[in-house]
Amino acid sequence: MSIAHSWKSHAFKFAAASIIFAAGHGLCRAAEEPPRAADESVTQMRAEIEELKSQLRALKDQVDALARAQAGTTTPVAQVPAAPPPAPQPPPAPVSRAGGSTVFNPAMSAVFQGIGNGSFNHNRDGDGFSLSEAEIGLQAVVDPYARVDMFIAFGAEGEAEVEEAYVTFQTLPGGLQAKAGRFKDAFGKWNLLHNHAFFTVDRPNALTNFFGEESLTGDGASLSWLVPGTGSAFVESVTDIASTGNDVSFNARRRDLLLLEHVSSVFTLTSNATFETGGTWAKGRGGPSEALTQAIDDAGLTGTVVPSDRLAANLFGVDLTYKWKPVQFNVYRSVTLQAEGIASRRRVESLQPGGFLTRDTVNSFGGYLYAEYQFAKRWRAGLRYDDSEFPDDDSARERAASAVLRIQPTEFEEFRIQFKHTGRNDAAAFRFDGIQSDNEVFIEWIPVIGAHAAHKY
Repeated sequence: MSIAHSWKSHAFKFAAASIIFAAGHGLCRAAEEPPRAADESVTQMRAEIEELKSQLRALKDQVDALARAQAGTTTPVAQVPAAPPPAPQPPPAPVSRAGGSTVFNPAMSAVFQGIGNGSFNHNRDGDGFSLSEAEIGLQAVVDPYARVDMFIAFGAEGEAEVEEAYVTFQTLPGGLQAKAGRFKDAFGKWNLLHNHAFFTVDRPNALTNFFGEESLTGDGASLSWLVPGTGSAFVESVTDIASTGNDVSFNARRRDLLLLEHVSSVFTLTSNATFETGGTWAKGRGGPSEALTQAIDDAGLTGTVVPSDRLAANLFGVDLTYKWKPVQFNVYRSVTLQAEGIASRRRVESLQPGGFLTRDTVNSFGGYLYAEYQFAKRWRAGLRYDDSEFPDDDSARERAASAVLRIQPTEFEEFRIQFKHTGRNDAAAFRFDGIQSDNEVFIEWIPVIGAHAAHKY
């Protein structure tokens, strides 16, 4: 191939690229013009294209003339012999598992909560600074069919317990997914969160009064089903069958089975907003309440009066969540509104003056409202209102209002400051050393290291 011919080829390519660029530029300009100027823009674009075509024809004539003039004087270019193909390289040596590779290791994470709390009105033994909880997470894919998640929690006293440890089977047919082991039961929204993922420093009063200081957790199996044929709505059904360690609403002594069903649906309202609604029903067996056990002990009837440990206990829940996160301000603005209600229907026994037990049905209620506004990339402010009775006593009631400020310097660190006011009636104050009104402040620091997976929506 001659130098002139090569130069000619490159000249054609350059000219063709120039025409394409000019045509594209003209189209973009036409798209940006307002509708009333569309015809003028198209006419101008056509004129420019015709002018470029004429320039291309003139350039072609010049290149052809130059090639004919140099055809008789240009010497052929010496052909360079092709280089021999490279010698095959030996395959790389296998990487030893004892080296720096982590392909066979699970993803590990660690997070802890440093909390300081105090009361403005009362001297309480639990006030002060402490390492509330530390958590180590191990997560890995076992094979193409299953993955394992395990979270080990260390309490303030250093005791360790398995918070969650389950295997998930993700390739079941028909939109099904199953998991087995120890897991947080799918009761509402907040119960699924680990402590460091709360919106506020403490959990809502309703969850504490009905589930205790820990989440409602079970050892068993769970089956989730993505319901087909629901159009644009996302509908999921979760069924849990497990033995629960909860001894507040249920009987943890016998490890009776807990049957739970949760149905939720997510609707896309706009490109910036979603709305989720869910309903939960949990059925199990309840044991003697703490108040009954204490009354029997105070009367000196321990061993003589034996309360039943197989009383019917049912919980019903509803949860609503609205989220607004504008696309144009993705990491700078957001709004979260969340509410949950819990209704309990439980058979209980009470000790009468004659030393015998009578049975009754207690219907109690609890719930919370939470609103949070993200006003900057690293700053969020929230308000929470609590109103709750107790599963074994519907006459005891407490209300609370909280304000919280969340600061996230990075994605791996968070500071929280919370103020909380609580008011209780006489029956509820009896459970809290006679404290009817209290004002508290909480300060929390949460650092995270390692591959900590995102939490569920």
